[in-house]
Order: sequence, then structure tokens, then C-alpha cells
Amino acid sequence: MSVTGLMDTAVGKQTAKIFMLLLAIAAFPPACFSAFIAANSFKTTLPQFNPFVTVGLGTVISIILAVTGWAGKVVGMFLVIGASFGPICGAMLVDYILAGKKWAGPRAGFNPAGWIAWALGFIVGILPNLGVNMPAAPLAAFIVGAIVYYVAAQMGLTSPVVPLPAKTAAAK
Repeated sequence: MSVTGLMDTAVGKQTAKIFMLLLAIAAFPPACFSAFIAANSFKTTLPQFNPFVTVGLGTVISIILAVTGWAGKVVGMFLVIGASFGPICGAMLVDYILAGKKWAGPRAGFNPAGWIAWALGFIVGILPNLGVNMPAAPLAAFIVGAIVYYVAAQMGLTSPVVPLPAKTAAAK
């Protein structure tokens, strides 16, 4: 079943072309916002690298995924996304709890505790892609990321929190 073929049948070939063009135009604002968020994240996490270059590399990788059709293999992509974000979310939860159930703020530069938690959690989360039967792998990756981050934080492997400017009276 082809989405474009289905659209041609449902609304006609000419209207389908217009809809596809409008869909492409509608994709620009979220893509730009996502690139903005990514650039800010890279600037905070890896200040020695130009965010234009890091976001540009991400764009090239995205284009390669789209052109080769790999991005269309959503189950595999979601498994990688789950394997990647599970441990990140686990580490963020523990950082939140350790900061007294509030956001501590962004961490300066390279945060070893976060990267170690992500790497070990990712290994657990990616096991189904490697043919290992691992039920609820993203959840397991979340738990591993949380535990590893807690242990690493207790060992003092977290980088300092970037101080944020105080709120002004007008912003309160």
C-alpha cells in the first residue's frame, strides 16, 4: 500500500500533488525548531564544537537515512530511539531526584556520569537489534541508565551545573 497512491485515489492526482507540497512546506517549522534545539544542546554539551557543524552533520545523516530508505524502516528506528532515550531519561530522573526533586540546570561540558549511564543503558536497549531476546528493552535501558547514573553521581563523576541567570522581577 502506498500513501501517495492512496491519496491520489482519495482526492485526485492534482489535489494530492498540492497536498504533498503543502505537507513538505508544513514540515519546515518543526524541522527548524528541532535544529535550533539541537544546536543549543550541542553548544551546551560540546562547547568546543561549532553548532553549525554538528547540526549540519546531523542534517547530512538525516538526508542519507531518508534517501536510502532506512528512515522508513520505523520498527528498527524506534528500537534504536528507545535504546538511546531510555537510559537518557533514566539518568535525567535520577539527576532530578538527587537535586531535591527540581531541575538542577544544564551540566557544563562533558558529563561523565551521563555518558557512562547512556552507553551502558544503550547496550542493554540495543540487544533486540542484535538478535538477543530482551523483553521491554527500552524499559530495561531506562533502569540501567538510572542505576548507573546514580552510582556514577555518588562517585562524583557529574560535571558542575551551569549557573543560570537569576529571574528578574518582571519575569516572576
